[in-house]
Amino acid sequence: MHLTKSISATKISSFLSNLNCYGISTKDVIKNADVNPLILSSPDNRLSSLETQKIINSAVRLTKDNNLGLHQGEHLSKGFSNILGYVLMNCSTLNECWTKYCIYEKIIDSTSISDFKIMDNYAVLSNVTINNELEDNRHFSEFKISGMLSYIKLLSNEALKLHEVHFSHSKPNNTSEYKRIFQCKVLFEKSTNALIFDSDQLNISVIEPNKKLLLLFEKNAQEILEGFDNNNNNNNNNNTYSNMVTEILFEELRKGNLPSIENVAKKLLLSIRSLQLYLQKEDTSYIKLLKETRKSMAKKYLSDINISLDEITYVLGFSEPSAFHRAFKSWTGITPAQFRKSVLNH
Repeated sequence: MHLTKSISATKISSFLSNLNCYGISTKDVIKNADVNPLILSSPDNRLSSLETQKIINSAVRLTKDNNLGLHQGEHLSKGFSNILGYVLMNCSTLNECWTKYCIYEKIIDSTSISDFKIMDNYAVLSNVTINNELEDNRHFSEFKISGMLSYIKLLSNEALKLHEVHFSHSKPNNTSEYKRIFQCKVLFEKSTNALIFDSDQLNISVIEPNKKLLLLFEKNAQEILEGFDNNNNNNNNNNTYSNMVTEILFEELRKGNLPSIENVAKKLLLSIRSLQLYLQKEDTSYIKLLKETRKSMAKKYLSDINISLDEITYVLGFSEPSAFHRAFKSWTGITPAQFRKSVLNH
C-alpha cells in the first residue's frame, strides 16, 4: 500500500504570498530553493514534501524572519483557490467547515492529518504532520495553525477567542510573537499542533453559505479524492477502505499489536472522522472489521496444533485466555477448544 504524500501548489502559494513586504518575490524564493521554476505555475500542480521543505527553508533564509510561518499564517488574506476552499465557504457553521476540511484535506495536503474533537466543553482543532521530511519544520506547522485562525476569521468575519494553542515542536527562545498573535497560553512539545477554544464557538456562522453550491462543490471534491485514492492504490479494485483497514489490522495483530482506530487512520493519511465516514459508506465500521479480522485469525491459528491458546490470546490482543474464550464463543457459538477439536477430527 502506498499513498503519495504531496501538497497542492495553491497551499504553497498562500505561504509565499505578500513576500514583497520583505523586499523579495516568489520567484526569488523558488530560484534560491533550487526547484523547478514552473512548480507553482498551475494550481493543479502537486509538490513533494522535499520540494516543500526546500521552498519553506529558502523563504526563511531570504526573509531572515525566524517567525515566518507564524507571520504568513497571520496575514493570510484569502482562502485556497481550489475546490476545498469553495466547499468551506458554503458551509453553514465552523463545525460543518471543520468536519468537511478533515474529510477533504488530502486535496490540498496529504502530508498531515487534521481532526477535531470536543473535550471538557472545549473544541480541539488539531493537525499532525505525518511526513518525515516536514514533521520537524516548525515554520510549516506554525503557518498551518496561525493560518487556520486567520482562515476562520475570513470565513465567519469573527475572531476566535482561544483558550490554548499547542505546538509539537520545542519552545523557541523568544515567544513574544506567539503571545501577540494568539493572545492565550501557548504550550510546546505537545502531541499535536492545535487550537483549543470554547466549543460554543463551533456554532459561529459562515458569512454567506449556499447549500446548493455546497452540494455541487462537495460532489466535485469527492470525485477528486476518489481520483487520488485510485491513483495511489495503483487502480487496484480490491483497495476499498474496508480492505485497507483489514490489511493493516492483519499486519499489526501478527506483530502482537492491537491497533486503535487512531493508529489505523494515521497509516491511511486520514482523520478518525473521515475513516469512520468512509467505512460507513461501505456498510461497515472499525469495530466490525477488528472483530472479523480477529475471528479469521483465531480460526487460522486454532487449526494449527502447534500454536497454544495462550499464544493466540496474546497475538490477538486479549488480556487473558478467558477473554479470548468468551469472544470466540460469541463469534462462533462454540469454544476455542471445541473448534480446534472439530478441525482436527476432519
